[in-house]
Amino acid sequence: MNTARQPYFIVGSVRAGTTLLRLMLDHHPRIRCFGEFEYAIDLLTDDDQWPSARDYCEYLSTERRFMSNGLEAEPSQTYPEIAQSLFDQMAGRVSKPINGAVVHRHFERLTRLWPDAKFIYLYRDGRDVAKSCMAMGWAGTIWHGTQFVIDAETSWQKLCQQTELSKRLEIKSEDVVVQPESTLRQICQFLGDEFDPAMLEFHRDTTYEAPDPALVDQWRRKCSSKELRLAESRIGDLLQQRGYQLSGGPRGPVSTAEQRRLNLQNRLGRYRFAIRRYGWRLWLASWLSKRFPGTEFRERTRHRVISVDLKHLK
Repeated sequence: MNTARQPYFIVGSVRAGTTLLRLMLDHHPRIRCFGEFEYAIDLLTDDDQWPSARDYCEYLSTERRFMSNGLEAEPSQTYPEIAQSLFDQMAGRVSKPINGAVVHRHFERLTRLWPDAKFIYLYRDGRDVAKSCMAMGWAGTIWHGTQFVIDAETSWQKLCQQTELSKRLEIKSEDVVVQPESTLRQICQFLGDEFDPAMLEFHRDTTYEAPDPALVDQWRRKCSSKELRLAESRIGDLLQQRGYQLSGGPRGPVSTAEQRRLNLQNRLGRYRFAIRRYGWRLWLASWLSKRFPGTEFRERTRHRVISVDLKHLK
C-alpha cells in the first residue's frame, strides 16, 4: 500500500500524454492520481540544502496550481514537511490506498522527498511533443520544442541512477492509446494492484475522449519537411533509441545563422501566443513589471496574469 511517504509519480515531458494516463489511473477504484505537482520540487537545487519555509510559502502564494487546488502551507514546518503535507492534502481528498501525482520537470529531485517512491516514465515521439508544445505557446519553433524532450530524458537518466530498477517503469505513450488495456494492466501490476475496467471509462465524466489510435504519429501530417529536418537533427538519435523511425529526410547540423533566426522566431512566436491569451495590455504590463521586482505594480500585474492562467487549467 502506498502512503504519502511512499507514493508513485508519473513523470515525463509536457504533452507526452500524462493527462490521459492520469485520468485512466484516477478512475481505478483504488488508485488516486492528481495533476501537476511540480510546486513540490521547483525550489530545490542540486545541492543538499533545503529552501527556507518562508521562501517556499512565499513562492506557493502565487503558484497557480497550488492556488487552484486550495491547499494550505504552514510556515512553521520545514520544507520537506510542507511538501509532504501538500501531497497528503491532495491524496486525502479521496480515500484510496494508492496515491500518485504527475511531475513534468526536474523529477529526479523527487527522491530527496520520497526516497521510496515508484516512478512511471511516460515518453512520446519527440516530434509530436515538440509540435504540440508549439500549439500550447511554450515554443515558437519545433527546434525549441524538442528541448522539453531533451530535458525530460536528462531528468529520467538522473533518476535512474538514484533508484532501483524495481521502482521504475517505462511506458510508451502511443501504447496507452493503441493498446490501453494491456498497458494499464502492466502499470497496475507495477503499482501492486489489478486492472479495473473503470479505467477505460474516464471519458464518460471528463472533457477527454476515449483513446483514438488515429491520433498517433501526428507529426506525419502536421510537420513540414523543414520542421522534420530541424527536429530530427536535434533529437534523431534519441528518437531511434526509443524505438521511433525517422522520416528518412535529410539531417544535419544547424548553422549559427540559422540558430539565430530560430531564436528570434521562437521569441516572436511565444510573444504572439501570450498576446492572444492575455491581451496586449496585460502582456505589456507583465513584461514591464518584471523590471520592477518587489513593487506593488509587479504584484498586482502578477495576480492579474495568474487569474487568466487559472481559467486555462484542466
